[in-house]
Amino acid sequence: MKLSEAQRDEMLGRFDAYLSERAESNTLAQKNREAIKRHCLNNAETKDYRESMKRRFGIDPLTETDKFPVMKESFSWKKFRNQLEEQLREADSASTFPLFVIAGLLQNVIGMYQLTKMSYQEWATVTPTNLVETPIAPLHGLTFPREVGAQSPYPEVYAAGLNMKLRAKKYGSMYSIEKELLDDDQTGQFKQQTGALGEYLQMLTEVLVYGKLASVSGASYAGFDVPTSETKPSGESTYPWNSAGFAAGGGKTRPSSFGALTQANLQTGIQQLMQQKNVLGIVMNVNPKRILASPFYRFDAAILLNSAYYPSGAASAGGVGGAFAINPLQGIADLSISRFMPNNSGVFAANSKAWYLVDDTKPWFQVLVKTPVSVEQENPQSGESFNRDIYRFKCSTRMNADIIDPRFAWQGNDGSV
Repeated sequence: MKLSEAQRDEMLGRFDAYLSERAESNTLAQKNREAIKRHCLNNAETKDYRESMKRRFGIDPLTETDKFPVMKESFSWKKFRNQLEEQLREADSASTFPLFVIAGLLQNVIGMYQLTKMSYQEWATVTPTNLVETPIAPLHGLTFPREVGAQSPYPEVYAAGLNMKLRAKKYGSMYSIEKELLDDDQTGQFKQQTGALGEYLQMLTEVLVYGKLASVSGASYAGFDVPTSETKPSGESTYPWNSAGFAAGGGKTRPSSFGALTQANLQTGIQQLMQQKNVLGIVMNVNPKRILASPFYRFDAAILLNSAYYPSGAASAGGVGGAFAINPLQGIADLSISRFMPNNSGVFAANSKAWYLVDDTKPWFQVLVKTPVSVEQENPQSGESFNRDIYRFKCSTRMNADIIDPRFAWQGNDGSV
């Protein structure tokens, strides 16, 4: 079938719009990864450690990896220890080696922390902070303009907002390794296991983000208890998902009855968000562009978003969705799949039926990072390290994540349907 010039221009226009939306989405994910990368090296704790190593040994082990090639397969801790003792020839050479072990551990942990890509980076906003408590005050806009009469004063407008604070919390674990295993490691176990520390910190962030998004009481994963949203305003009884509208104003953030990820339910979510109102009753500029779901909906969502023709079955000729009708959802949204999507019982499962529709161009969900990765070592000449000939490390992160304004999201299903 030959397309007319108008049809061709329309198709090209839709394709250009789709590419533009994808580019915006990729920009957000890239921006988040770059922010994490910068903060991994420049947060206060890591920066102090790098500067002290630079002053004492003339090397920054986290950036000058050519001089301290821990990540290379040929690197040997035993060989490095011998070289270190020959070069330093000082009384505290034995205590110097653990400093470089920490540096190597940081290289592994930070490397895996940055390489582990989680889906929250595609739609949440990562914000580095140096505060214990970070003020977050979402503004809901100004009062609407009015007609100004001849020689009449302009009407005063005021802003409506909420006063919130989000506190950085500490998460982490203890890791022990035998001295003999570190010296004689030929299989790369030390690199793999320490790298997992960084990978798990990213996974923990993913669990925290989706747990706060769902805000289900009793949510837990592998012993990690995820609280409900900490930004709930005092005047709201149902937050962040409300089917009747918020007490402070605004529209719905979920339907009265949950449903599966279908074309009809997705269209309902889009329509509701595009008529969302702020606390002043003014329509907000919400443009839902991303679906969040578990692997349970991976193929269903792909069909809905990528089918050229109407994906829900053809209606009678001449009706909406008739034979060979176009798919109105094609390219309208991107898809983010997470293995850590909780259901309505607070269970994080890959077969969760929960799904959300969000506007990923607005910073309505914040991931505040104070210290991405921190590593501390127990004194090897005391405690369990001395008694058992082991190295003991604490690996931690200080951050928090939460909803700032739920009016930019739609909970299509909490996993109960």
